[in-house]
Amino acid sequence: MNDRAYLLDTSAIFALTDNEEGADFVENLLARAKKKELSLHISKMTAMEIYYVSLQEGDEKEAHDRLLLVRSLPLVELPLDDDLVLPAARFKGRWKVSVADAWIAATAAVRDLTLIHKDPEFERLKEGVALLALPYKPKKRR
Repeated sequence: MNDRAYLLDTSAIFALTDNEEGADFVENLLARAKKKELSLHISKMTAMEIYYVSLQEGDEKEAHDRLLLVRSLPLVELPLDDDLVLPAARFKGRWKVSVADAWIAATAAVRDLTLIHKDPEFERLKEGVALLALPYKPKKRR
């Protein structure tokens, strides 16, 4: 596990933008990345998720603005390269995670990055990728 290089899952980005529990941890990582003490990354898949979730919750302007905000942070946006196809497919096939989470996890695993997340779905992948979980949201009672 590389303790100086991280991949932020979409849930970690939303923790920051929505000021959820764990936002202070992400802010600290961003401050350290700005000082070049560590490297922070997101997947192109996260960029897509930020945009479409923001669009579903708001409108085109809000989605555009949030994506611009994220892209202004000291993050490196990593492409969905061909070397991620099989690892992502294995995560999807073996542990039945969402397609987006499979791509994000594969990006972290192949690039030797610790995946920071707030999504319990990733716990199934702990044998294949280094994980650092932020506090999960409490489950809603019906």
